[in-house]
Amino acid sequence: MPFAIKSLASKVGKGAATKQIYIYETWARWAARGVQFILAMIVVGLYGHRVDVDRRAGNPQAAGWVYALFVAGVSCFTCLVYAIPNPFNRMQPHRLFAWDLILFVLWIALFGTFAAIFLKRHGGDHEGTSVALMKCAVWIDLVNALLWLCTGLYGCFRTFVGRKVNNKIDHYQNKVEDRFNAKVEQYAGPAVSNFSVKLNPIRGKEVV
Repeated sequence: MPFAIKSLASKVGKGAATKQIYIYETWARWAARGVQFILAMIVVGLYGHRVDVDRRAGNPQAAGWVYALFVAGVSCFTCLVYAIPNPFNRMQPHRLFAWDLILFVLWIALFGTFAAIFLKRHGGDHEGTSVALMKCAVWIDLVNALLWLCTGLYGCFRTFVGRKVNNKIDHYQNKVEDRFNAKVEQYAGPAVSNFSVKLNPIRGKEVV
């Protein structure tokens, strides 16, 4: 019984002291994926309006605009999946950094396609689309590309340097555990012993 109480206290103390290390990383991941999701949704709205107008008018869909919706849609879905804690069981999301880099390439291609069309124009409309509005969309495309590059590079770093980082975290956990065990033994030890002394006579009476 005393050993069980001390073991439980040790585990609780260790978790409270070290859990924050992983919580900070989770919060950072959620923040990054949240920003990527919001910007991708903005792109869906900007390019989707033009696609919807062409659909209602019976005009053929331009490949570039459909491509923009595809890239933004896939990015939104990826953000939702990556925001789930451990969506791939034991495989951490950062190990899929190659997919982030693929999305970076897709966003850069999208940026280049529409930058060539709209950045050289000044005001007015182009094929029924506001040039000023699409210039904003082009720069949002670039921001999206850079964000996916950053998360991809972080995932690459975390994957190949992660063992060293985990070793440091484990070393920190062991130090915290040793210190906490010493505190438990110092303060909880006498109390647990007194509790056991009081509990044993009760058990003895029950047996009799």
